Amino acid sequence: MGTCASTTAPARPIFRVLCNTKLKLLAVFLTVSTILLLTLYSGGLSEDISPSAKDELANEKDYWTWETSTRFRKYKHDDGSNDTGSSQNATCDAFPSDMLSRIQIILKTSATEDPKRVDTHMASVTRCISNLLVVSDKETKLHGHNAHNILADLAPSAWNLIPEFEAYDALQRGESNIDGAAGWKLDRFKFLPMVERAKKVNPSAEWYVFLETDTYFVWDNLFRLLEQFDPSFPLYMGSPAPGRDIGDGKVNWFAYGGSGFVLSRAAVDTLVAREIGQYGQFIGQSLSEQYMQVVKDDCCGDSVLGFALYEKGIELSGMWPMFNAHPLDSIPFGDDHHWCQPAISMHKSQLSDMIGLADWEDERDRTGPLLYADLVDYPRLGQLAERKGWDNGAWGGIIEQPDTLPQHESLEACRQACHDRDWCMSYTYDTAGACVFVRSLRLGAASKRELAEQFTAGWDNDKIQNWRTNNTCEKPMWMKPSLTRIF
Repeated sequence: MGTCASTTAPARPIFRVLCNTKLKLLAVFLTVSTILLLTLYSGGLSEDISPSAKDELANEKDYWTWETSTRFRKYKHDDGSNDTGSSQNATCDAFPSDMLSRIQIILKTSATEDPKRVDTHMASVTRCISNLLVVSDKETKLHGHNAHNILADLAPSAWNLIPEFEAYDALQRGESNIDGAAGWKLDRFKFLPMVERAKKVNPSAEWYVFLETDTYFVWDNLFRLLEQFDPSFPLYMGSPAPGRDIGDGKVNWFAYGGSGFVLSRAAVDTLVAREIGQYGQFIGQSLSEQYMQVVKDDCCGDSVLGFALYEKGIELSGMWPMFNAHPLDSIPFGDDHHWCQPAISMHKSQLSDMIGLADWEDERDRTGPLLYADLVDYPRLGQLAERKGWDNGAWGGIIEQPDTLPQHESLEACRQACHDRDWCMSYTYDTAGACVFVRSLRLGAASKRELAEQFTAGWDNDKIQNWRTNNTCEKPMWMKPSLTRIF
């Protein structure tokens, strides 16, 4: 029974006042105590939050500024000898091969591909991947790796339904007149079975990384990225491309295969899961069987893979521009997307750049991730002389109108006009009468046009060097997933 309550008679006024006073004091005490405890708790909680987590809570930008570390060992330069084998061994000694038990890398190729491209890729990008899983449309041996005929994993009944399998049969018979176009039509049937195959080959892997023979990967940056994510969460990473119609005027976004893509263990498990009967037998269709008709009706296997993931509840984590559809020579360095961001992949780079960039990477200091701002050093932008037969304005070039403007009259006038514009970093002059200005720091490539000698490209080296000096990166910008930030 409380001291201020009575069951026999009403309290006298003096006692009523005392009771009210005590209640008020008690209420004040409880309120102050609660505030104090909450303050202490929140203060203690804030102390438990790491500085990086606090930054994350305050950072509303579309990127993270993670502090990452390399898994590569320090590269030991050779003694200057020209022994390619010993040099490659030294390179691979620095590679973090212990990561490969957790990260399964899958290379997709074809017996119809240019052998030079395959050889170049396997002597550069994938040269240190000891457990590389190679999938193709014909069994063969490539640089010590067995290329698995992934189409043989499909149900035999599928071969009779699809006209493209005539080319497949011809490949198995050893016919050599199968062109690349026929191989490309077969390519879309490889995507789903190669995911199933990867799971069988390395069921304990945390990550599955898929690439093609014209994909360049910066492994150090990829490994740094994956260290920041939980493989038990269903993740599907890559450069977004629009795919199949999903209704209401919307399309499904898939990871463009040429830029490479990544699936977490949880995503693969969800994708390949099959219904099992009471005796442990599979009673549900395999992933490839479920979507065979869809693959047949679609042009592209990467699109169908993205659609299958979407139907199973897994949305693409769009990681452009880190996963990039640009080749090295057309990257618009210095724009809003290609400077302080880490470069993870590129597509269709020159074969010489595949080898050159891999060697250059092995010689650089890996203290920090390779940013686009660092990658500018490889093509030596800011130190280049004019090049005849070259075009650096084919992507993102600006032609000012009308065509009677002075800069269109000669190479000298075009060069001077670019120099006079603060924003112009390089130019291409066409003797047919066109001066093209380029805002970004862009290498360009030898012109593929019939009259290539009409073109001369140049760079405002002083301006490029000054721009680089004034635009250094304090921290890397690891881009958050987005389906609106696209190539």
